[in-house]
Amino acid sequence: MKTRLLSVVILILTPLVMVAQESFSVLEIMNQGRTLSEQERLIINQDPALDTLINRHIMANAMKSGVDGWRIQIYRGGHRTANDDANKVRARFMEDFPDVKTYLTFDRPNWFKVKVGDFRTREEAATIFFTVQAKYPEAYLIRDVIAFSGSEKQQ
Repeated sequence: MKTRLLSVVILILTPLVMVAQESFSVLEIMNQGRTLSEQERLIINQDPALDTLINRHIMANAMKSGVDGWRIQIYRGGHRTANDDANKVRARFMEDFPDVKTYLTFDRPNWFKVKVGDFRTREEAATIFFTVQAKYPEAYLIRDVIAFSGSEKQQ
């Protein structure tokens, strides 16, 4: 009974805590880096709900560990030795393409995947994709959350 009551209290207080976090208005965002005289000239007439939507967007992006983009998946295996095979494929790729970042992931229930690159667009990924596909015929492009500059997401 106490745990249920505690759960209800937490569920009620969570939105209040989120509201207490720092919020931004469109006017503040637009005035960043401007001089005082430039700030005084900028007037924005808008519905206050727009600031709420912008804050939700900012919070949603802050919770991501990167940005939407593209990677090349060169291996996917779910058999007993998939972990070892994935590590071998990753090591071989790192020798073949030392300048391209590699990522080894595990997706439940039993898939080991090796993904490479951090590309913002499909076209950017395609520039290296055909070279990779020549050595790794089962490679294909996938949408993924990629590391952005300054991010240390490589595994």
